[in-house]
Amino acid sequence: MQFTTLPESDHPLVMLRPITAADIPVWFGYLSLPAVHEHTSWNPRSLSQLAHYAQEPGSHTPTSLLRLAIADRASGAMVGSIGFHTVAPENRSAELAYDLSPPAWGQGIASQMARTLVDWAHVHVGLLRVQATALSSNARSMKVLERCGFQREGLLHSYRLVRGRPGDFWMYAHVVAPAAD
Repeated sequence: MQFTTLPESDHPLVMLRPITAADIPVWFGYLSLPAVHEHTSWNPRSLSQLAHYAQEPGSHTPTSLLRLAIADRASGAMVGSIGFHTVAPENRSAELAYDLSPPAWGQGIASQMARTLVDWAHVHVGLLRVQATALSSNARSMKVLERCGFQREGLLHSYRLVRGRPGDFWMYAHVVAPAAD
């Protein structure tokens, strides 16, 4: 299981690219907005807490491709991020996570980028299961996952601490059958 190639998107408004140091203040800025903050488990208190996601231009190390910038095609400016965490090579699974700045909401960006990454993970990385969680208050994210063919598996009570409090999350999964031997 390798994360050594970038997935490509044909979305007319945005593209996927590595996160750079210049993206960190933009990312931190929109993650700190109440409309974004209240429905995610992100809790960055400083730029340095996001800095490790940035990579040098031209660098494509496997770990750096686990989180990508969603960038405006025209300007190159970051409008969101998407990637994987809780990668389990032994189970051929990973958890998808994404976020968008509010001006990018409602344009099909999250759905298209999620579909792109899920397809790439199944075909090019060999993942059998891509799962995602959504805070029980995050109706927009649940709709994105359902539009992308994820199946709701159940409510996970007190699944993660969200800014010090237990949060309930819906678990979703996009699963492909393993190839026959």
